[in-house]
Amino acid sequence: MKPFQLVMPMLVLAINTAFAQEVQAPQSGDMIPGAEQQTLQQQPVPQQPAQQQMQQQQPAPHAPGQWVQVKGPGVPGNFPVPPGQANTNVNPQMQNAFPQTNYGAGNYAVGGQPQNNVVNQQQQNGVAPLPPLEAPAGSTDFDEAMKVVAPFAPGQIREMRGSLEETRKAKAYQPVRAIPRITSVSVDLSPGASLPVLRVMPGEISNLVILDSTGAPWPLAITPRISKDDIFTAEWMKGSHVVVVSTTSSYESGNLALFLQGATTPVVVKLVTGEPDGKGEKSRIVDARLDMRIPGRGPNAKAPLMGPGKIALYDDTLQAFLDGIPPKDARAVVAHGDVPTHTKVWQYNGDIFVRTQQDIQTAFDQSLASGDGTKVYRLPATPFVTLSQMGQSVTLQLDIN
Repeated sequence: MKPFQLVMPMLVLAINTAFAQEVQAPQSGDMIPGAEQQTLQQQPVPQQPAQQQMQQQQPAPHAPGQWVQVKGPGVPGNFPVPPGQANTNVNPQMQNAFPQTNYGAGNYAVGGQPQNNVVNQQQQNGVAPLPPLEAPAGSTDFDEAMKVVAPFAPGQIREMRGSLEETRKAKAYQPVRAIPRITSVSVDLSPGASLPVLRVMPGEISNLVILDSTGAPWPLAITPRISKDDIFTAEWMKGSHVVVVSTTSSYESGNLALFLQGATTPVVVKLVTGEPDGKGEKSRIVDARLDMRIPGRGPNAKAPLMGPGKIALYDDTLQAFLDGIPPKDARAVVAHGDVPTHTKVWQYNGDIFVRTQQDIQTAFDQSLASGDGTKVYRLPATPFVTLSQMGQSVTLQLDIN
C-alpha cells in the first residue's frame, strides 16, 4: 500500500474531529468569536428595591394648570407604513425575513410615471420580486373610487346642508320667547302680604339679589330650600346674598325659602315659569335679575345718613322711577352743568324726582335704592340740585315750570 493512501484517511479524520470540537465549544462553556459581547449584554441587571421600581414606573403627575399640547392629524403609532417607505422601527432581521412585495397602489404606473420602489430591486433570500402590476384596459376601478370619494353630487350636498339648517332651526324653536328684564321689588313680611314673584323660564337663569332697606347686601345664613327640586334648581355661594335659580320645565310653579342672617322670619319667594303675559302673545318677561329689598337693616347696612322715614320701601311711584319706567304724566327735565353719568330728572305732581348713582346734598323728602347703587330722590320743586361725585359737589340747574 502506498504511503499517500494511508495519510489521506488520517488527515480527513483529524479535520472532522477539530470541526466537531469547534461546533461543541459553545455548549461546553467556550466563547465563539463575537459572542462575548452579546453574552455581556444579556447578563441580568441587579434588581433594584421594589420602592425604587414603583417610583420609576409611575409617571410624574402633571402640574396643576399645566397646558397640554393637542396633537393634530398625522400618522399615529402602529399605523402601516406606505408602500415604498422603509420603517426604521422594524428589526433588520424581520425585514430580511419578510421582504417588500410588489402589491399595492404604489406599484401601479400612473400617467406613465415609473415607480421608485421597482428600480434597482435585488433578490432577497433567493426570492425574485414580482413584476409591477398595471390596471387592465377598460377597468372600472376609477368609477368605483369616485363612488367612495364623492358619493353625492354638489347639488345634493347643498340640499342636505339646507335641510340640516332647517332641522336645527326647528329644534331651537321656542313657542314662548323670553324677554329678560332687571327689576326690583320691596318685600312685605307682615301677615296677609303677597309673596314676591320670580319669573323664570327653561334655558334662562334668574339671579335673586337680597338687599336691606339701605340698599346694602343682606347675606344668607344657610342654604335656601326649594319646593320642587326636580323642576327648579337653586344655587347659592356660601356667604353671599345672591341666589341663582333655573328651571327645566314650563308652566310650573314652586316656592323658594331664604333664611337671612339675623332675620327672625324666612323670606318666601314664589317661582313661576312659562306663562305668556297676555292672550295670543308669544313672549314672556323673565327676571334676569330681581333685587328684593327686605325691610330692616342687615349686617352690612350703610351708615345712617338719613332717617328711617325717608326710605320709602313701598312707594309705587318711587319704584316706577327706580325701574326706569316713570308714570305717563311725568315730564323729563333738562339739567345743565356737569351732569353725572346715568343721572335723569323728572317733574311729576309738583315734585322733582332725581334718578342717579351719586349721593345728594340737597334736602329731599324720600329715597329708594337698588342693589347696583342706583337711587331715586323725591324733593320739592327747585331750580338747583347739588350732588356729590367722587367727593366733589356738582350743582345742576333744572329747567322746571
